[in-house]
Amino acid sequence: MNREFDLVLFGATGFTGRLVAGYIAATRYGRPGAASSEKPRWAIAGRSKEKLEALGLKVPVLVADILDRPAVDAIVKRTKVACTTAGPYAKYGGALVAACAEAGTNYCDLTGEPQWMRRMIDQHHERARATGAHIVHTCGYDSIPSDIGTWAVQQEFHTRFGRYASKVTAAFGETSGGLSGGTIASAMETAREADTDRDVRKLLGNPYGLDPEPSASRPPAPDEKGISWEPHLKMFAIPFLMAQINTRVVRRAHALTGFPWGSDFVYREVMSTPGSARGLAMAAGYVGGMAGLAIAMKSPRLRGLLAKRAPQPGEGPSQETRERGYWKVRYVAEGGGDVLRYQASDGADPGYGSTAKMLGESALCLAFDQLGAPGVTTPSAAMGQRLLDRLRRAGLTFEAAG
Repeated sequence: MNREFDLVLFGATGFTGRLVAGYIAATRYGRPGAASSEKPRWAIAGRSKEKLEALGLKVPVLVADILDRPAVDAIVKRTKVACTTAGPYAKYGGALVAACAEAGTNYCDLTGEPQWMRRMIDQHHERARATGAHIVHTCGYDSIPSDIGTWAVQQEFHTRFGRYASKVTAAFGETSGGLSGGTIASAMETAREADTDRDVRKLLGNPYGLDPEPSASRPPAPDEKGISWEPHLKMFAIPFLMAQINTRVVRRAHALTGFPWGSDFVYREVMSTPGSARGLAMAAGYVGGMAGLAIAMKSPRLRGLLAKRAPQPGEGPSQETRERGYWKVRYVAEGGGDVLRYQASDGADPGYGSTAKMLGESALCLAFDQLGAPGVTTPSAAMGQRLLDRLRRAGLTFEAAG
């Protein structure tokens, strides 16, 4: 693809966008095998030329409102990849996805909004397949550790045992970090749509809601509801807040790639607490708190109060908080009597420092690397081993745990 830019970043003046822009600006490589001095050709785009120039990035500044379809069309025709951190995506993402699908331009974002992703699948998957565009949502902490992590676990399981696992459990919970206003705004938008739209509530309750055929007969995969015990990890397991998006992404990836792990493959995702009396108390407190939050999110009045007290869009955790951040995900893969323990981790704040790496490397991968089938796809289905290699080179670990 002979275009002026390798990638254009939308949303660079937002909290997460500034971190992603800083990561891309500091990267020492773009194309695999390139000299360390060979930088990606990239630009930043947004409504305010002044705010974009104030970032001091020394890259081209492209002025366009992300809701202005003709202006967005003009930009995506100039680039191989459009990368965006401008959310909530249900409000600000549709025109950019449509433009990329039409122009054959690759796309990546950080959305965690399944109802919007379903709309993008229904509206643009076939057109993106026809034009060769890879539309890749959830390229941050949601849902790369889940999607790329499960893919990596299955490759290791196959190497060791000559077949794929029939079940993978991912246990989140060992993490430290903060929330930004943009993340909270996206969660509030999803809750608002669920409160007012019966179809959205139905989608959120369907464990295969992002599959190509959401109503097809598949193995039962209910979301976690209470406290359970994970014998292979010797830890307690409780519902994980982001499982409602992450599990759907993993299942979509499996379906898009032709069910390589078998039609009966099951993926589940939990949050872990220590296997001690203290861990059990933590689990009980968390489950109770989540139940209260779920009730509050169904009330417009309580959502409004929560939104006022939460960080606002453009705000986020301090540099000190981010520098103390880290995350680890433990996986258990099971099949045919064999068990593999695996883990992924990074010594950076999951939602910001680490997410900046994940999205930045996803954009570079979409610009330079060989990819899977086009369409509205997922990180593992589109990028697989090539993104895994990039993430490892960026400092993330994906490895067997004994």
